[in-house]
Amino acid sequence: MKKKCNKRSRIATFSVLATMIMFMTAITSAFAQVSTVSGTITDVNGEPLPGVNVVQKGTNNGMSSDFDGNYSINLVPGSRVLTFSYIGFNTKEVTINSSNINVSLEEDTEALDEVVVIGYATVSREKVLGALSTVKSEKIAEVTPSNAFEGVQGRLAGVQIASNGGPGAGFDIRVRGTSTFSAGGTGPLYVVDGQQLDNIDNIDPNDIASLEVLKDGATTAIYGTRGANGVVLITTKSGKRGDVSIDVNVVSGINTLNGAIPVANTRQRLFYEDVRRNETQRLNPTGLQRDSLSLRTRNSFDLQELITKAGIRNQVNVAVSGGGEKIKAYWNNGFLNEEGIVINSSFKRINSRFKLDFTPSSKLTLSTSFNASFEEFSGLNENQVFQQLVERIAYYPVFEPDGSFTPEFGGRQNPIAEASLRQLKLRTWRAQSFNSIQYKITPSFSIKSTLGINFRLRRNNDFQPLLVLNPRNTSPLGSLRDRIDYDIQQENFVNYNKDFGKHSVSSFAGMQILKRVEENFGISNALFVSEDVQTFNNVDPNGIGINGDQTFNTRSNLYSLFGGFNYDFDNRYLISATLRRDGSSRFGDNKEFGYFPSGSIGWRISNEPFFKNSNSKINNLLLRASYGETGNDRIGDYEFTSAFTPGAVYDGISGVSPTRLGNPELSWESTVATNFGFDLGMFKNRLTLNVDAWRKDTEDLLANVPLPEESGFSGIRQNVGAVRNQGIDINIGGGIIQSKNFSWNSNFNISFQENEVTQLFGGTSFQSGDYLIEEGQPIGNIYGFKNLGVFQYDESNAFTNDGVQLTPNFDNSGEFVNYTLNGSEFTGDVNQIRNDGRVAQGGDIIWDDVDGDFVITNEDRQTIGNGLPKSFGGFSNDFKYKDISLSFLFDFTLGNDTWRRWDEARNDLNSGGETPALTV
Repeated sequence: MKKKCNKRSRIATFSVLATMIMFMTAITSAFAQVSTVSGTITDVNGEPLPGVNVVQKGTNNGMSSDFDGNYSINLVPGSRVLTFSYIGFNTKEVTINSSNINVSLEEDTEALDEVVVIGYATVSREKVLGALSTVKSEKIAEVTPSNAFEGVQGRLAGVQIASNGGPGAGFDIRVRGTSTFSAGGTGPLYVVDGQQLDNIDNIDPNDIASLEVLKDGATTAIYGTRGANGVVLITTKSGKRGDVSIDVNVVSGINTLNGAIPVANTRQRLFYEDVRRNETQRLNPTGLQRDSLSLRTRNSFDLQELITKAGIRNQVNVAVSGGGEKIKAYWNNGFLNEEGIVINSSFKRINSRFKLDFTPSSKLTLSTSFNASFEEFSGLNENQVFQQLVERIAYYPVFEPDGSFTPEFGGRQNPIAEASLRQLKLRTWRAQSFNSIQYKITPSFSIKSTLGINFRLRRNNDFQPLLVLNPRNTSPLGSLRDRIDYDIQQENFVNYNKDFGKHSVSSFAGMQILKRVEENFGISNALFVSEDVQTFNNVDPNGIGINGDQTFNTRSNLYSLFGGFNYDFDNRYLISATLRRDGSSRFGDNKEFGYFPSGSIGWRISNEPFFKNSNSKINNLLLRASYGETGNDRIGDYEFTSAFTPGAVYDGISGVSPTRLGNPELSWESTVATNFGFDLGMFKNRLTLNVDAWRKDTEDLLANVPLPEESGFSGIRQNVGAVRNQGIDINIGGGIIQSKNFSWNSNFNISFQENEVTQLFGGTSFQSGDYLIEEGQPIGNIYGFKNLGVFQYDESNAFTNDGVQLTPNFDNSGEFVNYTLNGSEFTGDVNQIRNDGRVAQGGDIIWDDVDGDFVITNEDRQTIGNGLPKSFGGFSNDFKYKDISLSFLFDFTLGNDTWRRWDEARNDLNSGGETPALTV
């Protein structure tokens, strides 16, 4: 029985094995027959996803889903796994077990696996301990911008973005206030794919994948001398693995003047002239007063209607991208034609960006990018045109009887002729190239070298025909200015990244060399032979002169050493630090080097075991603090030493003359910044809150301080004082509604800021243009005359010796009786305010007489407002119903004063050549 049983067991075992082999063979045969896989890719709501990358894992075989989310891929020998990846969604891998595979991708709501390159190290976004604001390409594209910052205005907490007006005029960017006096030193540093730039006006916003702003000292300190005013990181789009894709984007828009500037018409001007006349002038009329039928008195042109129009904007982009496992490429070409709202003004831009990423092996990575652009600005400065509009007397003629333009009249240019005939062009050719090579010596240790070149040629042409010139001119005038500048950036650094269980360590160290060169050449007011030919071969040889102020060469160098590390334990306890040493040629031998350290700590409470076990709806809570020092050397070259300029003539002999007084003690402007904040995410980051409280103290401010005229110099560059900026940034975002067919996302940010000049050299205030800089006051104090109202009667211009205004009294017939002070008759001395050599009368403005001498002079100027806002922010909403989307954005500033300088000039009643107008 025993042997028989064993025999049956062996037979049974053999039967089972044979059955399994046959089953496996059948399955393998079935799999081998699957050569093509197709299906549909949707989101969790069933909406199709176009452009999803579908790749056969471990191969170069891949493609993208079509507009309806459908895909079909022919398999090659190798892996039997498909990888589905799409921006904003979690990547998914599916084993091939059928010829038809439908996939649903989940949205990556937390996006904690994203990384950002800060300085010379790649940091996971969730581990950034500084203050960082981000805008993705999808948000930028919603507003169809022509400029990078037009698409992010109002979306970044703590970042104030103001347009300079006019087509192609660019933007002014302020990150956490104004902390410097130096011209050109208030803007941030721009880093485009690692290349450091001072200006990005030529970047096509369609090339931008993400824009991030580093606001605190810890994240900007690694950029040293160039990071004091914040850093803007721009990552451009790259090619993606899969089939070649072609994207065409066409945008058209219209810009119009939003409201007209109030100006006086002819009837109001004639009334103004009449009330300015005395009794004798009224009894003996002259000029227009006598000739009431004059053509001039019947002129009343709406100059704003004549000089403005609807500005049409057309923008076209064609982008080609694609790649395989080792090579990825992206190429975008764009054209922008934007008309201004002022006639004969426009901006054109042609740009091309090419980007190539090549990974020949797992150890070697090469990358190159090239951006070329041509920009042309045509027309006048719109601010100048509108100033002429508001100051011009209404009945001055614009057209002659034959329809031609009227030349200068009464000392006023014809703004219509100026805008139509004057040829003012600025053409800019720019080219930027950035290349890098990285080699991984070990999986954890790598070395990288970069080389960036930034070139720019700017040419200004200005041609003024006789009609727009002073009648004393007998020849047309032309000007030319060429500016060539370029910089070369070279870096070499190493990176180390290693995880030890729950410990994660990364570090870097390296050096940077930056060389900047600028060459300038200018010709001003050259006399042309005629207006027929407007090029410089038509210039009178005896009427051409070199502009010495615009003809010069300059260069500077920057040499830097840097290093830093990041450490975290279990993504709970985080710490980082950096140190940078910069040497700038813009300072003397004893002051050329500066040291800029930083440090950050963070505690992610949401990753603590006690917090995870609390069933809280909070999925991310990070407390963070940071400290950092940055510098600023954005001044002119060689200002630490005195300068002599050729062109002077002594007793008929050409020579040189001293033009600048040097300061060998000139040193770095330094900023110490602290930041305390927290990041909160709830309901899988459906609701997010970011709050930062910060302070920036800037010392040794670089400013051009005026000198007494006896010195022979107008001023000298010095380190003069200190400024403090402090505030709070708040950002709230959330997905309010997320359903199958409808979604609503909203974001609100607001920043509160304070600014104060805490110290000035010797405590002495000084004037910078129309602004007064004084200790204990904020930057941006507007310095002018204070308007206290209007004298109701001629007799209202009456003051005591102490400057107290008296009250005039009149009888029933309107005759003046006496003055009273505090209800009692006044019998003392009566003083009257005089302005511009005349006694102010009824209807004239009451200017505050600061010095009490009853004569309004420059000594009576005072602080009348401040241009810095107390708070600013933005509110955006994005709605989507199926394939239809709608978005809107509001941005605001609060607490700042707007000084209409031209309004003060025309309403001061000091001149008959201007007409006051009612303003609101």
